[in-house]
Amino acid sequence: MTVKEILQVRNVRCFLIFRSSYFARFYYPVFTLLYLDYGLTLSQFAMLNVVWAATIVISEVPSGAFADTLGRKKLVVLSSLVMFVEIAMIALVPTENPNVVFMVFLINRVLSGLAMSLASGADEALAYDTLKDQGKEEVWPQVLQMQLRIASSVGIVVTLLGAAMYDVNFMAPIFEALGMNRPESTQDIMRIPVFATLMVALIAIYAAFSMEEEKKEKTAEGGKLATTMASLKLTMNTGKWVLSTPYVLFILLYYSLFEHTSRMFLTMNSQYYRAIEIPIIYIGFIGAGISVFQILLAGRSRRLAEQMEPKRFILAMGVATIATYYCISLGWPIYGVIPALALIFITMTMNIFISYHLNKKTESHNRATVLSFKGLMFNLGYGFIGMLYAYYYKLLSQNYTEQQIEQHIDFIASLSSFVYYFAFMFIAISAWFYIKNKRTTVFS
Repeated sequence: MTVKEILQVRNVRCFLIFRSSYFARFYYPVFTLLYLDYGLTLSQFAMLNVVWAATIVISEVPSGAFADTLGRKKLVVLSSLVMFVEIAMIALVPTENPNVVFMVFLINRVLSGLAMSLASGADEALAYDTLKDQGKEEVWPQVLQMQLRIASSVGIVVTLLGAAMYDVNFMAPIFEALGMNRPESTQDIMRIPVFATLMVALIAIYAAFSMEEEKKEKTAEGGKLATTMASLKLTMNTGKWVLSTPYVLFILLYYSLFEHTSRMFLTMNSQYYRAIEIPIIYIGFIGAGISVFQILLAGRSRRLAEQMEPKRFILAMGVATIATYYCISLGWPIYGVIPALALIFITMTMNIFISYHLNKKTESHNRATVLSFKGLMFNLGYGFIGMLYAYYYKLLSQNYTEQQIEQHIDFIASLSSFVYYFAFMFIAISAWFYIKNKRTTVFS
């Protein structure tokens, strides 16, 4: 199918709009710095991320099951509305009382996790099943490639503007031209990227409402209780199916390892860039460069995911990831951006590989539930590595002076933990895979 033909499929078009607008967060380039400027501490920042992951873990699979029984569109719409509310909370929260700020951000993280789990799997299942109903499911990798390119294109604009919005020197002339007082620090302009994100959230709401889904027949008896029981039963049955299907189980295990490890690092990328001596304003240019990088290499990622034999693919990506984390841990000034780019490419390629193989092995009736298990396993891993890293960093930082901490020497030293963690987990999963594969072929 041509791009034009793919875009004529309503749910696919809405899926692409929803994904690209849902994750267009202008504050992402300065995520960690934003939290600190609101008055939160690094320990609170770590705690809030664990709360976010825990919320998704609790709500991920049930939400996917409800998507398969109640209706996927309803959950996508609800997700977009909850997302709007959670962003509005931090856009409007007063900062005079630190306790109030923390409580608002705590609620924000819970709502953010809930919004993510509500949409997770449901939007993708809607788009994929529409193609499948039309006998066009083989073009799904093309849709994923398009989604990457569109999201990356949007990301160029969002990242450049987001970083610029957070740079005092850039914003000062704009404030003066508008007749406003010149900002003195980032705390004077920290809400601007948040309000910009709030506006884009309206596009995600529009795309969610524009999706279509065939109405499901209502349960004759039992009403909502029967529907709830059906959702829980579907969750349990899907869980048993995942555990008893080695192909799907190992796909999810490898996905979780690659994704939660890279997400943990990328969550702190603004701190990493600062540690390797890159000014805030240039973070936007780096983010834009990454988006261009993704656009140019999205096709290559798709071909690797489709054509390369699964065992060879996973082994190659695993070795490349270990080498990448090692290079990151060296903390090269300026040039440390290069291994960060390599990590982006690896993560992008793995995501296409996982979605391609997982959807191929999953039946339509429980697709959203299986995709929710995918999110569940990622967030279990993300919460686990978050707690491990926070504890490790706390112990490590005690060995450095205040001057060394200000120079981020302790932070660079902590990055070696990613090498050890990923290598250990990758070898452990691969050893289990080897034993399992000797008994019964996992990847044919």
